[in-house]
Amino acid sequence: MKFLADENIPLEVVDKLKKDGVDIISASVVNPGISDEAILSLAKSKRRILITFDTDFGKLIFNGKKENCGVILLRFIPQTIGFIYSMIRKVLSKTVDFEKSFCVVETLRLRVIRLQ
Repeated sequence: MKFLADENIPLEVVDKLKKDGVDIISASVVNPGISDEAILSLAKSKRRILITFDTDFGKLIFNGKKENCGVILLRFIPQTIGFIYSMIRKVLSKTVDFEKSFCVVETLRLRVIRLQ
């Protein structure tokens, strides 16, 4: 699986994930300052699952019917770089088809909403 980190994911987290062998790029490096719709388009064109803290992506996908390759929405307080990293690693270790899902990650819960 390939991932695209939204600009709100710290580059330190992205770098740690890359060192672990995760295929991830950062929107803040690839194309900084682009709109949420453009980030979804970028993820779709590169066939990458978006990882973000931004709840607006739920609105774009469920209300706006925007095409996507899956989203992992982080819904916890980003306490430290280490905490964010460990939460993402924990989620990525799950057997979930992220490419066809909108996943909501909370501190003690993972909700998976299947997308068509």
